[in-house]
Amino acid sequence: MIPLLAVGLSVLLHVSWNLLTRHTDREANFLWWVVGLYVLVFGPFTLPDFFHAAIQSPVLYFCAAISGTTNGLYFLALRKAYILAPASAVYPMVRSSPLFIALIETIFFGHHFDMLSWFAIMVAAVGLWIIATSTNDGVSRLSSAWPYALLAALMTVVYSMSDKMAASNMQVINIALGYVCVNYAISWIFLSIEQKIRTHHWIPKKIPHGFSLAFGTFCIGVAYALVIFSMHWLSAAYAVTLTNAGIVLTVLFGVTWLKEHTGWRQRATGAVLVVFGLVIVGTGVV
Repeated sequence: MIPLLAVGLSVLLHVSWNLLTRHTDREANFLWWVVGLYVLVFGPFTLPDFFHAAIQSPVLYFCAAISGTTNGLYFLALRKAYILAPASAVYPMVRSSPLFIALIETIFFGHHFDMLSWFAIMVAAVGLWIIATSTNDGVSRLSSAWPYALLAALMTVVYSMSDKMAASNMQVINIALGYVCVNYAISWIFLSIEQKIRTHHWIPKKIPHGFSLAFGTFCIGVAYALVIFSMHWLSAAYAVTLTNAGIVLTVLFGVTWLKEHTGWRQRATGAVLVVFGLVIVGTGVV
């Protein structure tokens, strides 16, 4: 039950900071602030445990470097895709990556998935594609955003496999939190370079609301660390598939709270398929 609880809490935190991002002025560059602040706030308390673990298992340094670089590229690709197409179309496509992750785990790492697991991962992916194509506007604009969405999905595969390799060397959550600090410090360099190129300023001119900053800083790093920690027990494909419960919650909030009624029936159908896949995967790992 520990991995499922970790993933469940991660989903709630992930949805929270994503909703904050959607309600923050784009010129404030919310992601730049919270990623950097997470490193500053959590670093002093978690990096000593990470470095102590890395001395015993140097592979953690390698994994953090790989994940930090690919996370940075993921953030940039996703941001570009969001400019070209609605997030409601782009993000579900990006999150269909568990299919690729499962293939890599099978081919290169010798992990065995039974037929029911393959079916569940596939059903969840189909549900995500249905959500992504729920509006005509999203479909038409997704064609131009597709290369960046694909790049973001591929980066998700790479850093998920790297995180899985690192997770086997993490005995306590504090190591995972420190690992995310190193990871995000590298990613923040990418975000800073993009910020400078795009606006000609290293620091965004606007600062998000204080509560959004504080809560977002906590959520963005802790959510990621919980997923990595869950990989100590779960395959990377299972862990990433289960985190897609956040998309279901986002669809629910979008229809009921934000009144995003366009294409709601198709989104609801896709969400049902995602939930069906998640239930099968979740039942199999209990």
